Amino acid sequence: MASDQQEAPTEGFMPSRVGRPRHLSTDEIVTTAIELADKAGLEGLSMPKLAKRLGVGTMTLYGYVENKEDLLDKIAEQIFEGLRLTDHDDWQEGLVGFFSDFRTAALAHPTLAQLLATGRITIPAVFDILETTFQQMTDHGVSTEDAVRTFYAALTYTIGFVLWEIPRARSQTEADYADQWAGLLTQLDPGQFPVLTGAAVGIVPSVASAVQFEWGLHKIVRG
Repeated sequence: MASDQQEAPTEGFMPSRVGRPRHLSTDEIVTTAIELADKAGLEGLSMPKLAKRLGVGTMTLYGYVENKEDLLDKIAEQIFEGLRLTDHDDWQEGLVGFFSDFRTAALAHPTLAQLLATGRITIPAVFDILETTFQQMTDHGVSTEDAVRTFYAALTYTIGFVLWEIPRARSQTEADYADQWAGLLTQLDPGQFPVLTGAAVGIVPSVASAVQFEWGLHKIVRG
């Protein structure tokens, strides 16, 4: 079998690991990379592992992406395709809706939150979202500074919430997480922890949920 250095893309067909040509596209590479990163995290995504998953040599991938950074940008582009800020008479509701959709996408693809939390994303879709958001907000009388700072306050809140939420209420169910909290709270001494065993006992178990996320998001956006 030819080495990685000898492989080159030809008419959109790549030789497979057993020497049989098969079609390979950039979309397939990116979709497979997202699947791999969602399971193993960004630290588990490498060009050799991706090539092995696709059944090609590592150098074959460089006929479609320049390097891993380019691959990460393409991953972000694909995930961001479904995220758009719709025109809304109430810019606050529009912003809440956008970040609610963002959370849904990030829970489905934890890679998105990791990319934004740990890397630099400079893709057209991001700039389009920023320009549209800031324009809508300033059109409704919000200062440019308040528009920028409000958006990024909501963005960093959403990223942080998702990264915190996933191991608590996505690796297990929200109900299981709530039951764990309820079990812990019932074991506390009411004399020592009057708030936790009192009014808070029905609230704390729901802190890793859509209810908690939306409560905090509304406070930030409408603050």
